[in-house]
Amino acid sequence: MKKYFYSLLIIAALGCKGDTELSMERGIQYYEWDMIEKSILEFKFVIHNLSSKNKKMDYSQIRLKSRAHHNLAIAYAKKEWFDDAVLEAREAFELFPSDDNRKVMELIQNKIPTETQKPVKQKPTTP
Repeated sequence: MKKYFYSLLIIAALGCKGDTELSMERGIQYYEWDMIEKSILEFKFVIHNLSSKNKKMDYSQIRLKSRAHHNLAIAYAKKEWFDDAVLEAREAFELFPSDDNRKVMELIQNKIPTETQKPVKQKPTTP
């Protein structure tokens, strides 16, 4: 009986996700519920948690950190914070240069208004 209990305990311990993975899942869920600010905090936690560890990350950690930057870029774009979104999209692409990361980076860059598209600020007129 003890043998089965210890085997089950080991399997349960290996199957549990860490704080970083759970935070990523919470961020995605918050985004889907349109709770953008909370999703941003979760994605930032993932990035901070993976950045604070030693510089040697394995492949899965690099992908997770890239995905957190990718998701953060999308959340920023949803809030129309395009300058911040581009920075996060670039970071995602630098960590993991995939087609998906490149497409998001290009889409966000195309959303940034150019100087000719920006509305002209007029000075208030005095009577």
